[in-house]
Amino acid sequence: MDTTSDLINVKDIVSSDVRSIQLDPKFKESYGLSDFDENVIRSAVLVDSGMTDYQSKYFVAKSQITPYKQVRQSLMELEVRYHAYQEIKTSLRKAEIMRLKLLKKKEEIEDLLDKELIQIDIDKGDYDITIWKRKLRQSEYEMNSFLEVIRQYAKNEEELKYFLERNEEEERQYWVARMGKQAALDIIAFGRVGSGNMDSIAMMHKDDQLAALTVAMEYSGLINAGLHKISTNVQDTVNRYLSENKTSIPELLESAWNANANLQLTAQSKIKSESI
Repeated sequence: MDTTSDLINVKDIVSSDVRSIQLDPKFKESYGLSDFDENVIRSAVLVDSGMTDYQSKYFVAKSQITPYKQVRQSLMELEVRYHAYQEIKTSLRKAEIMRLKLLKKKEEIEDLLDKELIQIDIDKGDYDITIWKRKLRQSEYEMNSFLEVIRQYAKNEEELKYFLERNEEEERQYWVARMGKQAALDIIAFGRVGSGNMDSIAMMHKDDQLAALTVAMEYSGLINAGLHKISTNVQDTVNRYLSENKTSIPELLESAWNANANLQLTAQSKIKSESI
């Protein structure tokens, strides 16, 4: 009778709870850690270190500019993570089965030193199991981020079919937009299109060259206009900084992380964390 399915919790594969991870008691003693220090390190082991939802959406999927390419990129990212999921799941199941075999072997031998060696392998296997479960949770979180991107443009299987097929017109539009954007960034930074991007644009069909350069001029113009408006809005802050007698390096306020571009003058006291 095959009892493997009874011994291994196959339902605990995705969304695994990894809070059961415990630090080795000897680790705390070896380094003379306080209870708080131990909890900090345990938290470091538990913390989700995978890509965040924001990172996945805006710096991976949406870096592809057009909806068609964003969905295609997300599909590719899902493929990679699904393959990783299968590998991790296999490693987890192997680790769980190996643990059972080691427990069985430990019961069958009598030598205490051999038993201790087997226990070391069991302890190492227990740690590996928690790590595999943690990686599964990270994989699931990242997959959900890319699924959300796809759902924005494909509400059902029929709509998804459009993105599964190669589409030369979509590719053309993407490269016009891509090269136009890159050329626009050159214009903003250097005042002209760089030789590298200009060379790439020159390889395109003549109609697409014109379209890409039109995108570049329009986009760079809009960005510069936006920067001018932002500069006007923060001019009071800049003037206050310039009026200071002491020379210092300005720092971003915490509020700047929430899309409010404020500066804090390091020459002033920061005890009250006030914006000036």
